[in-house]
Amino acid sequence: MAIVDYRGHRVVAQSIIPGILQGDKSDSLLYGSVDNGKKISWNETFHSKVVEATKQLHLKEHVVLDGSGNPVKLAATVECKGIVGSDDR
Repeated sequence: MAIVDYRGHRVVAQSIIPGILQGDKSDSLLYGSVDNGKKISWNETFHSKVVEATKQLHLKEHVVLDGSGNPVKLAATVECKGIVGSDDR
């Protein structure tokens, strides 16, 4: 994702994740939530990469509760999503 200033307009440019427009998307979410925290996905490998990035931004891990009251430790906002494409990237 990038913010681009072009001819007096500011736009957000984002690539399309391979395969995201077809098939079942429930398996593609590794980290975060798409329903305002009712269900929170968590993946250890992705979490460690987010922790590495958020250290540079001076953000710290925190615990959030999902819709069932279960605690989940996140390093970014619950709206931040980690998605794997159909090409496994």
